[in-house]
Amino acid sequence: MGNVLSYTTTPTILDVASHGQVEGVVLERDGEQRAKRFLNVPFVLPPTGQYRWRKPRPLPADYSYSTPDGKPRDCTRFGAICPQPQYTKLGNKDATVENPNKYDEDCLVLNIWTPPGNPPAEGWPVMLWFHGGWLQVGDPSNDPNMDPTELVSHSGGALDCVFIASAYRISVFGFLGSQELAAEAQQDGDGAWGNYGLWDQRAALDWVHANVRSFGGNPLNLTLSGRSAGAYSVHAQAAHEFFMAPSPSPGIFRRLVMYSNAIPANPKTIEEVQPQFDELVAACAISPSLSGPEKLAALRAMPAGELVGKVMGLTAHTFRPVLDGHFFPLDLFQRFVRGDFAAEFKARDLELLIGEVRDEETIYRQTNPPVDLKTLRDEVGNYYSPRITDALLDAYLVRRVHAQGAHPDPDPTIDEWKKIYGDIVADGQVRAPSRLLVRQLAAAGVPLSSVHRYMMAWRPSFMDSTPKELGVGHAYDKPLWNFSVMHGPTPDEEKVMRAWIKDLADFVHGRRTDYGTREWDEQKVLTPAGEIVVQKDGKWEYLKEVADELCAV
Repeated sequence: MGNVLSYTTTPTILDVASHGQVEGVVLERDGEQRAKRFLNVPFVLPPTGQYRWRKPRPLPADYSYSTPDGKPRDCTRFGAICPQPQYTKLGNKDATVENPNKYDEDCLVLNIWTPPGNPPAEGWPVMLWFHGGWLQVGDPSNDPNMDPTELVSHSGGALDCVFIASAYRISVFGFLGSQELAAEAQQDGDGAWGNYGLWDQRAALDWVHANVRSFGGNPLNLTLSGRSAGAYSVHAQAAHEFFMAPSPSPGIFRRLVMYSNAIPANPKTIEEVQPQFDELVAACAISPSLSGPEKLAALRAMPAGELVGKVMGLTAHTFRPVLDGHFFPLDLFQRFVRGDFAAEFKARDLELLIGEVRDEETIYRQTNPPVDLKTLRDEVGNYYSPRITDALLDAYLVRRVHAQGAHPDPDPTIDEWKKIYGDIVADGQVRAPSRLLVRQLAAAGVPLSSVHRYMMAWRPSFMDSTPKELGVGHAYDKPLWNFSVMHGPTPDEEKVMRAWIKDLADFVHGRRTDYGTREWDEQKVLTPAGEIVVQKDGKWEYLKEVADELCAV
């Protein structure tokens, strides 16, 4: 997929409340202003040096974006992104060697797109976006394939909102957990350890509420949104707000958009993540006989690139959220199961857009695929606790619960170990938890009109450069949800994209339209032929059983 659009740019300067000025650009194409863009806007202080593996620090009250000589901060270029493991760029024939200079721990910034012109009196709706990437990789829409300019543009996707893509710490920098970090946090007085990337997201949400009016946005009309790990993050931020925020704010967000993910089970405990920390310490040639503070000091002294370079060599290479008692309650999933989350969702009169693509499993199984039972257990164990890992292996290898809802694999030659791994992770991370959340909302009395479910099974022609064996794989919906006409859809394909994106625009603006579903087991489907229809969910029943395995504690 290539970019067939180009823009002319003119500078624009904006006052950020009492925090000085930022300089962005107005993007114009075909004689029309499409959007304004402000890049690399810090929302907290850098998490560097001694602040590696500590909660984000808010910007001081007297912080100014202007330079010391009074000039606006240059927000016309993308900044650095969080250092991360080098996964293969799947299905991208144009992949090139990554530029290491684009990575830096000083990465906690926002990239902001707004409509051109003056906002309405109440302000534009706001969409705060958390990127995907397994919580291990990704960037806040720096990727040209994730450019939301046409999505925001009134003549494009007509989202007509302030779109804010937030960075957050990922992989070892965002989700390392251990007894040592917990003890340090307790000594610091805060007590919060692990989940640093989730704390970053919460800080971004706080910044948006304090400052988005400067960009023409209405903080009381805010949609939390994300794909994959970003959708997990949306679920996590809502849970934190519902269960842990000291002063709950019913207006902090109005709607949730969750593409292809949800929280599937209780995160690991401190005891369950300790072996990963110990493995990292050993990989970094740090003596296990050192004290906890000495181990942390040695890890903090390592250059970011050297540290992240150790990650893919670990058996426990995937760093995930933890049950910490600070961001998450220790009984998180128990509270989900007994309906606490759903009851709060209903009390706040919230709305949800949630769904998936047809072949979620094909991308999940590309990275570190297993070759036998041991490696299958290791890879599934990167996502789940040992108890849940064992339960899922039994369900899929012995009872084969997924067989009743299976669909034809787009790769008829797929290796059996690789296939079962993809099925377990796709069902466990995406399909089962999203349906579990929907069933919980239904049981709480949330009206069906507030919950929009979808499934995408369409491959436009500009995706022909991606392998057919991946089908409509995980995150292959990016061009549709981003209204990425820069990839050159045919006129008929662009009509399909416009018809599909209208639901998102209506949703973000809070326009109560008839979504079309009449039963909870129905979903709106974008078919392989490019038709939009409402269909019964063929995976609804067997995924109840999978969810039961994930819920057991």
